[in-house]
Amino acid sequence: MTPAATPVRKKPRVDQAARRDEYVRVAARVLLEKGLHTATMRDIADAAGAAKVLFYRLFPSREALVEAVFEKVVGAIEAAEAAQWEGYGSIIARVLAAAREEPAPFRLVLRNCRAGQSEWEARLRPLLTRTSLPLFKPGPDAPAGAEERAQMAAGALFGLLVDCMIRWLEDSDGLTDAERIRWWGRIVRENRAAGREAYRLD
Repeated sequence: MTPAATPVRKKPRVDQAARRDEYVRVAARVLLEKGLHTATMRDIADAAGAAKVLFYRLFPSREALVEAVFEKVVGAIEAAEAAQWEGYGSIIARVLAAAREEPAPFRLVLRNCRAGQSEWEARLRPLLTRTSLPLFKPGPDAPAGAEERAQMAAGALFGLLVDCMIRWLEDSDGLTDAERIRWWGRIVRENRAAGREAYRLD
């Protein structure tokens, strides 16, 4: 009698997308703690409890992993922008809600967006400007050059927004999120009125 063949156990299938997302989350935390230009792939792998080779299977370089952290923030901003407008401050309310779920990527990107510390400022500024641009659409009687002036008006609050978001995520201003969004909505509304007048958009 021939002995029964031992059944071959299949290895459980690894969810590559879930693993990738977890590595991005860990990378954001480590890069925030150790510094964007200081943390190594070894530091990140150790924090994830994984072999460094696993990271390189999903991210061909450290730069690719750092880029994935940045893209996580960009994706949240684009999703907030794509949702239906619900009043002044509604886009930032959605961005803040996403940042509350995973603060490390946002804190890392925003902290490194100041004063040209990285290329991220040059990439994030147009994105955040675009979210405000509908508020500054030139009227039919606006003087020549209004489109360019509208871009300047839409980007006027970039630095303030970056600083505020950092403080909000660190809860260092003594406000609740509801108060922050209400206050930001007022700033946007007043900035729209002042910007349209100053940049001659009507």
